[in-house]
Amino acid sequence: MRKNNKIKIRKSLRTFYIIALILIIIVAWLTLYRTALYENNAVKKSIYEYRNKYFYTYNIQLVDNNFITADNIVDQDTYVTDLIASAPCNMTYTYSANNSRDMTYSYQITGKLEALYKKDGEDQKLFKMDDVIVPLKEANVTSDKIEINESFDLNLKDKIDMIIAFQAEHGMQINTKYTVLLEVITKTNFNGEEVINTYSPDLVFEIGSKTTKVYSNTKDTDKPTVVSKIEIQKAGSVSGIQKIIVTGVTIASVGLILFILFKTTNTNRVKNEYKAELNRLLKGCEEKIVEVSQKIETEGQNLVDVREFDEIIKVSEELFKPILFWNNEKEEESWFCVLGNNIIYRFILKR
Repeated sequence: MRKNNKIKIRKSLRTFYIIALILIIIVAWLTLYRTALYENNAVKKSIYEYRNKYFYTYNIQLVDNNFITADNIVDQDTYVTDLIASAPCNMTYTYSANNSRDMTYSYQITGKLEALYKKDGEDQKLFKMDDVIVPLKEANVTSDKIEINESFDLNLKDKIDMIIAFQAEHGMQINTKYTVLLEVITKTNFNGEEVINTYSPDLVFEIGSKTTKVYSNTKDTDKPTVVSKIEIQKAGSVSGIQKIIVTGVTIASVGLILFILFKTTNTNRVKNEYKAELNRLLKGCEEKIVEVSQKIETEGQNLVDVREFDEIIKVSEELFKPILFWNNEKEEESWFCVLGNNIIYRFILKR
Protein backbone atom coordinates (compact mmCIF):
# COMPACT_ATOMS: atom_id res chain seq x y z
CA MET A 1 0.00 0.00 0.00
CA ARG A 2 1.44 3.39 -0.98
CA LYS A 3 1.95 5.75 1.91
CA ASN A 4 0.69 9.35 1.74
CA ASN A 5 3.75 11.64 2.20
CA LYS A 6 1.99 14.97 1.86
CA ILE A 7 3.42 17.83 3.89
CA LYS A 8 1.06 19.05 6.60
CA ILE A 9 0.50 22.81 6.74
CA ARG A 10 -2.00 24.76 8.76
CA LYS A 11 -5.09 25.50 6.70
CA SER A 12 -4.89 29.30 7.21
CA LEU A 13 -1.19 29.38 6.27
CA ARG A 14 -1.79 27.18 3.22
CA THR A 15 -4.60 29.49 2.03
CA PHE A 16 -2.39 32.54 2.59
CA TYR A 17 0.42 31.09 0.45
CA ILE A 18 -1.96 30.36 -2.45
CA ILE A 19 -3.56 33.84 -2.35
CA ALA A 20 -0.15 35.52 -2.11
CA LEU A 21 1.17 33.67 -5.17
CA ILE A 22 -1.95 34.52 -7.18
CA LEU A 23 -1.50 38.20 -6.25
CA ILE A 24 2.15 38.07 -7.34
CA ILE A 25 1.07 36.81 -10.78
CA ILE A 26 -1.58 39.54 -11.08
CA VAL A 27 0.82 42.32 -10.02
CA ALA A 28 3.54 41.11 -12.41
CA TRP A 29 1.22 41.19 -15.42
CA LEU A 30 -0.40 44.48 -14.41
CA THR A 31 3.08 46.03 -14.14
CA LEU A 32 3.94 44.79 -17.61
CA TYR A 33 0.63 46.09 -18.97
CA ARG A 34 1.09 49.49 -17.34
CA THR A 35 4.62 49.77 -18.69
CA ALA A 36 3.35 49.07 -22.18
CA LEU A 37 0.55 51.64 -22.03
CA TYR A 38 1.26 54.26 -19.40
CA GLU A 39 4.54 54.11 -17.54
CA ASN A 40 7.09 56.72 -18.61
CA ASN A 41 5.00 57.63 -21.62
CA ALA A 42 4.60 61.29 -20.62
CA VAL A 43 7.74 63.28 -21.37
CA LYS A 44 7.94 66.81 -20.02
CA LYS A 45 9.26 69.41 -22.42
CA SER A 46 10.05 72.98 -21.45
CA ILE A 47 8.08 75.65 -23.30
CA TYR A 48 10.27 78.44 -21.97
CA GLU A 49 13.41 78.32 -19.87
CA TYR A 50 16.46 80.51 -19.45
CA ARG A 51 19.93 80.54 -17.89
CA ASN A 52 21.99 83.31 -16.26
CA LYS A 53 25.76 83.17 -16.74
CA TYR A 54 28.39 85.46 -15.25
CA PHE A 55 32.11 85.81 -15.95
CA TYR A 56 34.63 88.28 -14.59
CA THR A 57 38.31 89.12 -14.98
CA TYR A 58 40.51 91.62 -13.18
CA ASN A 59 44.15 92.68 -13.10
CA ILE A 60 45.71 94.27 -10.02
CA GLN A 61 48.10 97.10 -10.86
CA LEU A 62 50.81 97.55 -8.19
CA VAL A 63 52.66 100.70 -7.18
CA ASP A 64 56.39 100.73 -7.85
CA ASN A 65 58.27 98.80 -5.18
CA ASN A 66 61.47 96.77 -4.79
CA PHE A 67 59.85 93.51 -3.70
CA ILE A 68 56.72 92.39 -5.54
CA THR A 69 55.78 92.56 -9.20
CA ALA A 70 52.83 91.11 -11.10
CA ASP A 71 55.08 88.27 -12.27
CA ASN A 72 56.06 86.90 -8.86
CA ILE A 73 52.72 86.95 -7.00
CA VAL A 74 52.06 83.39 -5.72
CA ASP A 75 48.35 83.61 -4.86
CA GLN A 76 46.59 85.47 -7.67
CA ASP A 77 43.65 86.32 -5.39
CA THR A 78 45.62 87.82 -2.49
CA TYR A 79 47.65 91.05 -2.61
CA VAL A 80 49.59 93.33 -0.25
CA THR A 81 47.18 96.16 0.50
CA ASP A 82 49.75 98.98 0.60
CA LEU A 83 51.04 98.02 -2.86
CA ILE A 84 47.70 98.09 -4.71
CA ALA A 85 47.21 100.97 -7.16
CA SER A 86 44.23 100.09 -9.35
CA ALA A 87 42.23 97.17 -10.74
CA PRO A 88 41.15 97.07 -14.40
CA CYS A 89 38.06 94.79 -14.44
CA ASN A 90 35.70 93.18 -16.92
CA MET A 91 32.22 91.84 -16.14
CA THR A 92 30.37 89.71 -18.69
CA TYR A 93 26.78 88.53 -18.33
CA THR A 94 24.78 86.31 -20.70
CA TYR A 95 21.09 85.47 -20.68
CA SER A 96 20.18 82.50 -22.89
CA ALA A 97 16.69 81.08 -23.45
CA ASN A 98 15.38 78.12 -25.42
CA ASN A 99 13.40 80.31 -27.84
CA SER A 100 13.31 83.89 -29.07
CA ARG A 101 11.04 86.50 -27.46
CA ASP A 102 10.58 90.26 -27.17
CA MET A 103 12.60 91.32 -24.15
CA THR A 104 13.48 94.46 -22.21
CA TYR A 105 16.55 94.57 -20.05
CA SER A 106 18.38 97.08 -17.90
CA TYR A 107 21.61 97.02 -15.91
CA GLN A 108 24.06 99.13 -13.97
CA ILE A 109 27.34 98.54 -12.12
CA THR A 110 27.77 100.07 -8.68
CA GLY A 111 30.47 100.00 -6.02
CA LYS A 112 29.84 99.83 -2.28
CA LEU A 113 32.53 100.46 0.35
CA GLU A 114 31.64 99.19 3.82
CA ALA A 115 33.66 99.70 7.00
CA LEU A 116 33.20 97.34 9.95
CA TYR A 117 34.57 97.51 13.48
CA LYS A 118 34.72 94.33 15.56
CA LYS A 119 33.70 94.80 19.19
CA ASP A 120 33.16 91.96 21.66
CA GLY A 121 33.26 89.52 18.74
CA GLU A 122 30.50 91.29 16.80
CA ASP A 123 30.82 93.36 13.61
CA GLN A 124 29.53 96.91 13.88
CA LYS A 125 28.93 98.91 10.70
CA LEU A 126 30.68 102.27 10.80
CA PHE A 127 29.96 103.76 7.39
CA LYS A 128 29.04 102.93 3.78
CA MET A 129 29.94 104.75 0.56
CA ASP A 130 28.35 104.06 -2.84
CA ASP A 131 29.82 104.66 -6.30
CA VAL A 132 28.19 104.47 -9.73
CA ILE A 133 30.73 102.74 -11.95
CA VAL A 134 28.50 102.18 -15.02
CA PRO A 135 25.25 104.20 -15.06
CA LEU A 136 21.89 102.61 -15.76
CA LYS A 137 21.41 101.35 -19.33
CA GLU A 138 18.24 99.97 -20.94
CA ALA A 139 17.53 98.20 -24.21
CA ASN A 140 14.84 96.23 -26.11
CA VAL A 141 15.64 93.11 -28.13
CA THR A 142 13.86 90.29 -29.89
CA SER A 143 16.13 87.35 -29.34
CA ASP A 144 16.86 84.25 -27.30
CA LYS A 145 20.06 85.78 -25.93
CA ILE A 146 21.29 88.90 -24.14
CA GLU A 147 24.97 89.69 -23.60
CA ILE A 148 26.41 92.46 -21.44
CA ASN A 149 30.13 93.18 -21.52
CA GLU A 150 31.56 96.06 -19.48
CA SER A 151 35.20 96.98 -18.78
CA PHE A 152 36.22 99.60 -16.19
CA ASP A 153 39.17 100.63 -14.03
CA LEU A 154 38.84 100.80 -10.24
CA ASN A 155 41.06 103.30 -8.41
CA LEU A 156 41.58 101.23 -5.26
CA LYS A 157 44.54 103.30 -3.99
CA ASP A 158 42.31 106.28 -3.18
CA LYS A 159 40.02 104.07 -1.13
CA ILE A 160 42.94 102.38 0.67
CA ASP A 161 44.50 105.76 1.48
CA MET A 162 41.17 106.99 2.86
CA ILE A 163 40.87 103.91 5.06
CA ILE A 164 44.43 104.33 6.36
CA ALA A 165 43.78 108.00 7.13
CA PHE A 166 40.55 107.17 8.97
CA GLN A 167 42.28 104.55 11.11
CA ALA A 168 45.16 106.91 11.95
CA GLU A 169 42.84 109.79 12.86
CA HIS A 170 40.49 107.76 15.04
CA GLY A 171 42.98 105.24 16.41
CA MET A 172 40.91 102.19 15.57
CA GLN A 173 41.44 99.13 13.37
CA ILE A 174 38.60 98.56 10.89
CA ASN A 175 37.75 95.92 8.32
CA THR A 176 36.65 97.17 4.93
CA LYS A 177 35.09 95.58 1.90
CA TYR A 178 34.56 97.07 -1.54
CA THR A 179 31.85 95.23 -3.49
CA VAL A 180 31.34 95.77 -7.21
CA LEU A 181 27.78 94.76 -8.13
CA LEU A 182 26.32 94.16 -11.59
CA GLU A 183 22.54 94.53 -11.28
CA VAL A 184 20.61 93.03 -14.22
CA ILE A 185 16.83 92.96 -14.73
CA THR A 186 15.25 91.23 -17.74
CA LYS A 187 11.55 91.29 -18.62
CA THR A 188 9.56 89.29 -21.15
CA ASN A 189 5.99 88.14 -21.62
CA PHE A 190 4.81 84.54 -21.53
CA ASN A 191 1.15 83.58 -22.02
CA GLY A 192 0.03 87.06 -21.02
CA GLU A 193 2.11 87.15 -17.84
CA GLU A 194 5.25 89.20 -17.28
CA VAL A 195 8.36 87.13 -16.51
CA ILE A 196 10.89 89.16 -14.51
CA ASN A 197 14.42 87.91 -13.96
CA THR A 198 16.70 89.72 -11.47
CA TYR A 199 20.36 88.73 -11.34
CA SER A 200 23.07 90.47 -9.27
CA PRO A 201 26.57 88.96 -9.58
CA ASP A 202 29.42 90.60 -7.67
CA LEU A 203 33.19 91.05 -7.40
CA VAL A 204 34.48 91.65 -3.86
CA PHE A 205 37.72 93.30 -2.72
CA GLU A 206 38.16 92.49 0.98
CA ILE A 207 40.62 95.16 2.06
CA GLY A 208 42.54 94.24 5.21
CA SER A 209 45.25 96.17 7.01
CA LYS A 210 47.91 93.88 5.55
CA THR A 211 46.43 92.02 2.59
CA THR A 212 43.50 92.30 0.22
CA LYS A 213 41.50 89.26 -0.92
CA VAL A 214 39.57 89.22 -4.21
CA TYR A 215 36.61 86.86 -4.76
CA SER A 216 33.00 86.56 -5.91
CA ASN A 217 29.97 85.35 -3.97
CA THR A 218 28.14 84.43 -7.19
CA LYS A 219 27.91 80.72 -7.93
CA ASP A 220 27.06 79.63 -11.47
CA THR A 221 24.69 76.76 -12.01
CA ASP A 222 23.92 74.76 -15.14
CA LYS A 223 20.33 74.20 -14.03
CA PRO A 224 17.98 76.46 -16.02
CA THR A 225 15.09 78.47 -14.64
CA VAL A 226 11.95 76.86 -16.08
CA VAL A 227 8.92 79.06 -16.63
CA SER A 228 6.53 76.41 -18.00
CA LYS A 229 6.45 72.80 -19.21
CA ILE A 230 4.10 70.61 -21.23
CA GLU A 231 3.71 66.83 -21.28
CA ILE A 232 4.13 64.95 -24.54
CA GLN A 233 2.77 61.42 -24.81
CA LYS A 234 5.01 58.72 -26.24
CA ALA A 235 4.19 55.17 -27.25
CA GLY A 236 5.08 52.67 -24.54
CA SER A 237 7.46 49.79 -25.04
CA VAL A 238 8.26 46.63 -23.11
CA SER A 239 11.80 45.28 -23.18
CA GLY A 240 12.66 41.63 -23.67
CA ILE A 241 14.12 41.44 -20.16
CA GLN A 242 10.83 42.63 -18.65
CA LYS A 243 8.93 39.94 -20.56
CA ILE A 244 11.38 37.24 -19.41
CA ILE A 245 11.12 38.36 -15.76
CA VAL A 246 7.29 38.40 -15.76
CA THR A 247 7.12 35.02 -17.52
CA GLY A 248 9.59 33.53 -15.05
CA VAL A 249 7.69 34.89 -12.05
CA THR A 250 4.43 33.50 -13.48
CA ILE A 251 5.83 30.00 -14.11
CA ALA A 252 7.46 29.87 -10.66
CA SER A 253 4.27 31.05 -8.93
CA VAL A 254 2.06 28.56 -10.81
CA GLY A 255 4.50 25.78 -9.94
CA LEU A 256 4.39 26.67 -6.25
CA ILE A 257 0.59 26.83 -6.31
CA LEU A 258 0.40 23.32 -7.83
CA PHE A 259 2.90 22.05 -5.26
CA ILE A 260 0.82 23.45 -2.39
CA LEU A 261 -2.42 22.01 -3.84
CA PHE A 262 -1.17 18.48 -4.55
CA LYS A 263 1.81 17.97 -2.21
CA THR A 264 0.50 19.50 0.99
CA THR A 265 -2.54 18.95 3.15
CA ASN A 266 -4.36 20.90 5.84
CA THR A 267 -3.61 20.34 9.49
CA ASN A 268 -5.17 22.14 12.38
CA ARG A 269 -3.21 22.63 15.58
CA VAL A 270 -5.31 21.43 18.52
CA LYS A 271 -4.81 23.69 21.45
CA ASN A 272 -3.95 21.82 24.69
CA GLU A 273 -6.21 23.53 27.17
CA TYR A 274 -4.74 21.60 30.09
CA LYS A 275 -1.20 22.84 29.47
CA ALA A 276 -2.41 26.37 28.84
CA GLU A 277 -4.33 26.41 32.14
CA LEU A 278 -1.38 24.84 34.01
CA ASN A 279 1.01 27.49 32.69
CA ARG A 280 -1.45 30.20 33.71
CA LEU A 281 -1.72 28.87 37.27
CA LEU A 282 2.03 28.47 37.68
CA LYS A 283 2.76 31.91 36.32
CA GLY A 284 0.11 33.54 38.51
CA CYS A 285 1.63 32.45 41.82
CA GLU A 286 5.13 31.19 41.09
CA GLU A 287 6.50 32.76 44.30
CA LYS A 288 4.26 30.50 46.43
CA ILE A 289 4.84 27.20 44.57
CA VAL A 290 7.38 24.52 45.46
CA GLU A 291 7.64 21.67 42.96
CA VAL A 292 8.11 18.13 44.37
CA SER A 293 9.26 15.08 42.44
CA GLN A 294 7.20 12.46 44.33
CA LYS A 295 3.45 12.17 44.55
CA ILE A 296 2.23 13.68 47.82
CA GLU A 297 1.19 10.94 50.27
CA THR A 298 -2.35 11.43 51.60
CA GLU A 299 -2.90 8.22 53.61
CA GLY A 300 -3.52 8.82 57.29
CA GLN A 301 -4.19 12.49 56.61
CA ASN A 302 -7.41 14.40 56.58
CA LEU A 303 -7.84 15.29 52.91
CA VAL A 304 -9.79 18.31 51.77
CA ASP A 305 -10.26 18.69 48.00
CA VAL A 306 -11.09 22.21 46.92
CA ARG A 307 -12.89 23.03 43.72
CA GLU A 308 -11.18 26.32 42.87
CA PHE A 309 -7.47 27.12 42.67
CA ASP A 310 -8.09 30.46 44.39
CA GLU A 311 -9.06 28.52 47.56
CA ILE A 312 -5.64 26.86 47.65
CA ILE A 313 -3.98 30.26 47.36
CA LYS A 314 -6.17 31.55 50.22
CA VAL A 315 -5.27 28.57 52.45
CA SER A 316 -1.57 29.04 51.67
CA GLU A 317 -1.71 32.69 52.68
CA GLU A 318 -3.68 31.98 55.90
CA LEU A 319 -1.38 29.16 57.05
CA PHE A 320 1.79 30.81 55.73
CA LYS A 321 2.58 27.56 53.93
CA PRO A 322 3.91 27.00 50.40
CA ILE A 323 1.86 25.31 47.70
CA LEU A 324 3.39 21.91 46.89
CA PHE A 325 3.16 21.15 43.19
CA TRP A 326 3.39 17.65 41.69
CA ASN A 327 2.98 17.07 37.95
CA ASN A 328 2.17 13.80 36.16
CA GLU A 329 3.10 14.71 32.58
CA LYS A 330 2.12 11.30 31.18
CA GLU A 331 -1.41 11.40 32.54
CA GLU A 332 -1.58 15.21 32.30
CA GLU A 333 -2.63 15.61 35.89
CA SER A 334 -1.28 18.10 38.46
CA TRP A 335 -1.71 18.38 42.23
CA PHE A 336 -1.50 21.58 44.21
CA CYS A 337 -1.38 20.88 47.95
CA VAL A 338 -1.02 22.85 51.18
CA LEU A 339 -0.05 20.86 54.28
CA GLY A 340 -1.72 21.87 57.57
CA ASN A 341 -1.91 20.16 60.97
CA ASN A 342 -2.92 16.61 59.91
CA ILE A 343 -4.90 18.17 57.06
CA ILE A 344 -4.01 18.27 53.36
CA TYR A 345 -5.75 20.81 51.20
CA ARG A 346 -5.61 19.71 47.58
CA PHE A 347 -6.58 21.09 44.16
CA ILE A 348 -6.33 18.74 41.16
CA LEU A 349 -6.00 19.96 37.58
CA LYS A 350 -6.73 17.34 34.91
CA ARG A 351 -7.02 17.36 31.16
